[in-house]
Amino acid sequence: DDGNCTSPTKANIWESLLWLVGDAQPGDALFLHFSGHGGQVRDVSGDEESGFDQTMIPVDHKVAGSILDDDILDKILKPLAKGVHMFSIMDCCHSGTILDLPYTMTVDKVTG
Repeated sequence: DDGNCTSPTKANIWESLLWLVGDAQPGDALFLHFSGHGGQVRDVSGDEESGFDQTMIPVDHKVAGSILDDDILDKILKPLAKGVHMFSIMDCCHSGTILDLPYTMTVDKVTG
């Protein structure tokens, strides 16, 4: 450890997310990796089929609060220009829909 670390506070996570997408142009490939705590809170906007919003839980969540999936979608993903590709690994609980992206799933039945 070189001592050059930034604590994963809510403000620092937002600053990093905004930095990542800040100058993104069509044709760019972005990589987002989050390893930390994740959680769920009741969905107050009514946009979640499950009735819960997924959250990233920063180290200062008791004071600053968590980061909602709705906010990540609205502030980070929706503003990306068409043609910008983001690859994301979310290593946290309740991360399956933390980016609120549409998806298609096909399951082939295996017999035997």
